[in-house]
Amino acid sequence: MCLNQLGYPDLAWSSAEVAAGAATQLGDPVTKAAVAWDRCGALLHQASLRETVAVAEAALQDLEPLASGRTVDQRAVSLRGALHLRAAIAHARGKQTSNAWARIDAALEDADRLGPQWYDVEQQTVFGRGVVAVHAAETGVEVDQPDTGLQRVPEVNVDDVPSKERKTHFAIDAARAMHRMGRSASAVTKLREAASHAPYYVYADPMARALVSDLARTGVPSQAAALSGLIRNMELVS
Repeated sequence: MCLNQLGYPDLAWSSAEVAAGAATQLGDPVTKAAVAWDRCGALLHQASLRETVAVAEAALQDLEPLASGRTVDQRAVSLRGALHLRAAIAHARGKQTSNAWARIDAALEDADRLGPQWYDVEQQTVFGRGVVAVHAAETGVEVDQPDTGLQRVPEVNVDDVPSKERKTHFAIDAARAMHRMGRSASAVTKLREAASHAPYYVYADPMARALVSDLARTGVPSQAAALSGLIRNMELVS
């Protein structure tokens, strides 16, 4: 995850492959699924969308007996939901709208099975209802349905997610959605708030930088000072 965030998806893939070898020796489907989730993350950073879905599908098939049998393993249900979210983003970036929303809904069903307080920090996915909302927001922007993305998960508080990275990711995608909906001033406010909590993450994020570049091009008179601050801190030329 750190390698992906730092912009080294090739090294992230290599790390995931080493982990995959160890998981194969263990023969544990839950461990294999956790590694598959990491592999999907590296593939998404490389824009390998079909490969992401293929890796997720293979892991989902292996998990199914544990997630749907008589004795349900909560770890398996959580990883199933997390893998659905990986596939959702791959489908969304490939403009496969119906498939993307189907995966979001499947992940939400798993999150609801686990309960509103569930967040999987053990497997590093932080899967839970709030994280489904994070992915729904990104999906909405990618398939040009930003309002749907922000409303897909009802009665959820993303601030409850025990991950600054996930919460910041949501703020960036919420800002992107607001801009798409014509609420550019709110988008600047949202992005500035996110930057106050996680400045380096926001300033280096490609989606946030693209958003600020677009806002600078179109102009936001009511938030000119805040937008100028974002441009300056991102070292963008307006």
